Amino acid sequence: MPIKNNWFYESLSESASLTLKVDELLYHQESEYQDVLVFRNNDYGTVLVLDDALMLSDKDEHMYHKAITHYGVSNCNPDKKLNVLVVGAGDGGVVRDLLTVHSSRVDRVTMVEIDQVVIDVSKKFFPKVSSHLNDPRLDLKVQDALKYIDSAVDDSFDLVICDSTDPVGFAAGLIEEDFYKKIQRVLCKDGIFIAQSGSKFFMNDELEKARTNLAKVFADVHTYYSPMLVYPGVIWSYTAAGDKLLNKKNLDISEFLETKSINLVSK
Repeated sequence: MPIKNNWFYESLSESASLTLKVDELLYHQESEYQDVLVFRNNDYGTVLVLDDALMLSDKDEHMYHKAITHYGVSNCNPDKKLNVLVVGAGDGGVVRDLLTVHSSRVDRVTMVEIDQVVIDVSKKFFPKVSSHLNDPRLDLKVQDALKYIDSAVDDSFDLVICDSTDPVGFAAGLIEEDFYKKIQRVLCKDGIFIAQSGSKFFMNDELEKARTNLAKVFADVHTYYSPMLVYPGVIWSYTAAGDKLLNKKNLDISEFLETKSINLVSK
């Protein structure tokens, strides 16, 4: 466990790391799939770590979930009530935003998360994030998303959101061309796929691989960026794909700040 003298370290490279003080250790367990750690930091609140990588904190989780859900929904056909597939997202934040902020656009959500421990931990330590994991509009499946997609019906989803951990280990296949072909099969004709795609600064190889493979499958691919305080480089990337993207406008950083009267764009 990368905690030394009550400080958590996430290694970014041989010469850089992200560091947060562990003011209170709340949970640590090795699940069937990954190491799960939760601790309290006086500045960031409750923090979730999976396989030694920071996932979210109370302070910044809204940034990530707004970025990935808003952009996904805004690219979908505005005349349709959406049937959404969420891959991963065991903390529940994507589901929460889909069923609250975008409730008028969303008809039903299917969430496929491989690790029950992540779901249980999120319900216990992140109740605001996981608040809609028992919503009747949600079909929650605890299984391998790749196997689920293999068995899914063609043209069954309007939007697929991939909120997975980094593409290593059991998640390595989530940036391969074969996976994107399977996504295309289960999407409706005007369907949209969106995924977190890592740090341009520290994970550029993975980002470019995802973009290259998406472009082999989808006609329109666009990467955009938003802040995420506990992620490498602070600026995080997301990539959307489909036959035609309706919205390629990058999100304004002021949308993620509580004080919205401040204009951060130079005139």
